[in-house]
Amino acid sequence: MEELKFVLKTFAFTCLMIVLMQVKVGGATIESYSFRWLQHSTVSQWIQSAAAGGAMALRNLGGHVKDGVASTVDGFQEGAHEKAVR
Repeated sequence: MEELKFVLKTFAFTCLMIVLMQVKVGGATIESYSFRWLQHSTVSQWIQSAAAGGAMALRNLGGHVKDGVASTVDGFQEGAHEKAVR
């Protein structure tokens, strides 16, 4: 029963928050102000640069793995060709 109360309280709080975020202040809603602040804050820029670095590292790792696998497969194919020619 406590879980249901928690879910209902959370739902009510969320609905209230959504309604309050639609209030206009100076021609724009509080939601748009908070969204703009989140996009331009120092923390979000740091997180974005860390994510971009992680994506670049994964892309480079994928390229190195692909090249390594391709060279290994090519080596096996060359060895098989040499054995077949003998």
